[in-house]
Amino acid sequence: MNKIAKSFLAVLVIGGFMLSYQDSHAESGKGKGSPDVKTAEKSEKVPDVVATINGVKISGVEFSKGLQSYKKRLAMMGQEVPPEHTKEINKTIIDDLVSRELLIQNCNKTGIKVSDDELNKEMTSIKSRFQNEEQFNQVIKSQNLTMDDVKSDVKKALAIKKLMKNDIEDKVSVDEKAVNEYYKSNPTKFVEGESVKASHILVMVDKNATKDAKETAKKKIDGLLIRVRKGEDFAKLAKENSDDKGSGQNGGDLGFFSKGMMVPNFEKAAFSLKKDEVSNVVETEFGYHVIKLIDKKPERTIPLSEVHDRLKNFLKSMEVNKKLSEYLADLRKKADVKVMEF
Repeated sequence: MNKIAKSFLAVLVIGGFMLSYQDSHAESGKGKGSPDVKTAEKSEKVPDVVATINGVKISGVEFSKGLQSYKKRLAMMGQEVPPEHTKEINKTIIDDLVSRELLIQNCNKTGIKVSDDELNKEMTSIKSRFQNEEQFNQVIKSQNLTMDDVKSDVKKALAIKKLMKNDIEDKVSVDEKAVNEYYKSNPTKFVEGESVKASHILVMVDKNATKDAKETAKKKIDGLLIRVRKGEDFAKLAKENSDDKGSGQNGGDLGFFSKGMMVPNFEKAAFSLKKDEVSNVVETEFGYHVIKLIDKKPERTIPLSEVHDRLKNFLKSMEVNKKLSEYLADLRKKADVKVMEF
C-alpha cells in the first residue's frame, strides 16, 4: 500500500494534479457522476482546515477532492483503499497538498510567471479531451466549479511545471556510463519473448448462444476456411467477412503479439503454426476463428541500441524523482507547516 500511496505524489505535484482533474472530470463526463465532496467530508470527519503552510490554509474540501480523485485512480486499476490504510492514505494526500502549496509559494517567491498564451494553450489541450465544449462546461458545473477555478488550478500547475524544469529537470543528466551499467546489470529486463504476427477471420458467436446459432456460425467459418484453402486472398476474405471490425479493416492483421496476450485457444493455435500456414477452425469465447501466421520472431535479448533512449529517459526520471523528494524536504524544513490530526 505504501507504494500505491506514494505514487499519488507525482500525480499531484508535477502539474499532474491538473491531469488528475482532467481524468476525474472526464470520467464523470461519461455519465458515471462524481463523489459528493460534502458527503465525503462528513463520512471522513474532515476538519475545515487540514493544514497550514506559512499561514496559508488547506481546506477540508481540498483534501476531500484529493481523496476522491485518489480513490478513482485506484478503482481504475481495480483496487480500493482497505479500511486499515485509511489514516496512511489521508496522511499521504495531506502531505501531497502541502507539497503542492510549498511549490506554489516557491513559484511566487522566485517570480515564475505563466502567460495568458500559455494558459490558453493548455486550456485548449484540456478541452480537447472532452467530446465537445458543452460536455466540458457540464463537467465543471457538476463539480461546483467555475471557469476561474479551473484556470487558477491549471495556471498553478503550469507554474509548478516550470519550477520543476528550472530547478530540477534541467540540472539532471545521465551519462553513457550509467546507461551501459544499468543495461549490463539487469539482463533479464531486456529479454523479449517469442512473438508472432498473425491475421484472423472471426465469426462471432456468444458462448451461451443456442445450438442453431452455433451451427450457423460454424457452417459460415467452415465455408470461409474452404475458400482460403482453395487459394482465395485471406486479407480480402477477412475484410469482407470478419466480425472483428478492428482487424478486419486491415485484412485481419493483428500485428505482433507475445504469449499471454491472447486467449489460450487462440494463442496455442497461432504459436503452433509455421509462417504462411493457415489453421483449422479455432473456437474461443468470442466465436470461431481461422488464423494465418504471417511472421514469427524468436526470443531475443533486445540490443542496447534499441532501448538506449528510453533507458536514458527512465534513468533520468528516476533521478528527477529522487531530487524532487530532496527538494520538497528542504522546502518543508524551511517552512512553517502545521498539519491537523483527524
